[in-house]
Amino acid sequence: MNPLRVGVIGVGRLGAFHAQKYVHIAGCTLVAIADISERRAKKVAGSLHVEYTSNFREILKKVDAVSIATPTSTHFEIAKECLGAGIHTLVEKPVCTTPDQARELIETAKYSGVKLQVGHVERFNPAIMKADSLIKRPLFVEVHRLGYFSRRGTDVDVVLDLMIHDLDLVLHYVSSPVIHVSAAGVPVLTEQGDIANVRLEFESGCVANLTASRVSRKKMRKFRLFQKDGYLSVDLLNHEVTWVKKVTKQVLGYPIILPRKLKVPPRDALEEEISSFVKAVLKDKPVQVTGEDGLRALALATKIKEEMGKRFKTISLPL
Repeated sequence: MNPLRVGVIGVGRLGAFHAQKYVHIAGCTLVAIADISERRAKKVAGSLHVEYTSNFREILKKVDAVSIATPTSTHFEIAKECLGAGIHTLVEKPVCTTPDQARELIETAKYSGVKLQVGHVERFNPAIMKADSLIKRPLFVEVHRLGYFSRRGTDVDVVLDLMIHDLDLVLHYVSSPVIHVSAAGVPVLTEQGDIANVRLEFESGCVANLTASRVSRKKMRKFRLFQKDGYLSVDLLNHEVTWVKKVTKQVLGYPIILPRKLKVPPRDALEEEISSFVKAVLKDKPVQVTGEDGLRALALATKIKEEMGKRFKTISLPL
């Protein structure tokens, strides 16, 4: 079997990582990269010994599959051309900027008979992969994703920039329709929301509270799931999982809970994500994070942004 010919469109910080991973993944060959900045494209291509161009359309006849790691506002246009050209496509999160655009990409992929995978990389986080088999039926979910300010990703607000990761995880593990959304967000350093807090209520009775900030003075990525007989504390940043479970032993007539720290095998989440994409294409298997998954997360993010807009029209805060 001939190796899968792949390209990367957009080689900023994340796109450059995509390109580096493809070089080391079996079954594929990185043949070209594209970036609107010819200087950046030349630099990355030179280190990996591949072709480069500043016009992504020039690589479409040379590749079987691509990663798209450009700014979110460009995802739709680029992904639609790639899918329409019969190229398997891994597009970074969020899949695009509107649910209608996401639906169109899904239909284009189906029409062309190619794979569309969305880059929700936390699905491949080693801590999530370790906790996966223990997550049964969450009744309450609490999420904190805090980070330092960076210009990267500021073409969208914090919901599409950061919280979208956790929306995907919550929807993946709480298999139930969302029936109520309450959300608040505040712009601090940009004109868009930089901090957001969201409460989701599901038809199953589960409740999820999510907080995301890109203007914090510390980094945190904690994902806690409470279910009958115990809860899981998943540290996505440090790759740690603590399983706190009710045991039959009793003290003063009440059962007790005991924490157990689970051993998390070291894995590279981005490499796992890209490897899964390559395998899905080569073996003609379903991708692990589908276009429909990306659409669900984006549709919920859009609803959250609408709710935030009702509360805060124009706000400026003193620094």
